[in-house]
Amino acid sequence: MGRAGSGTIFFTGCNLKCVFCQNWEISHLREGRTVSVEELAAVMLALEKAGCHNINLVTPTPYLPQILTALENAAQQGLNLPIVYNCGGYESPIALELLNGVVDIYMPDLKF
Repeated sequence: MGRAGSGTIFFTGCNLKCVFCQNWEISHLREGRTVSVEELAAVMLALEKAGCHNINLVTPTPYLPQILTALENAAQQGLNLPIVYNCGGYESPIALELLNGVVDIYMPDLKF
């Protein structure tokens, strides 16, 4: 049981557009900032250094290629945390194949 929490990274522009979304500004209004793949890897490493128990990727699917590259970069720099894929549950078989062996916990939030 952990005490330092989940290292949650929210990605903007959820493809489900649920009217009851608790993250409306991020998912619908696309609030946030653009980061490079290198910056994303650095964020993951900083979360690990801060004591987080996992890297929790929220609405990641639209950014899958960039995330995979960032995870590879972070792993090469020593990232050693479980990866949580916190998604809408509509990932294609190709996306799931790409994630095989990368993601430790799938957390689909199927609503429709």
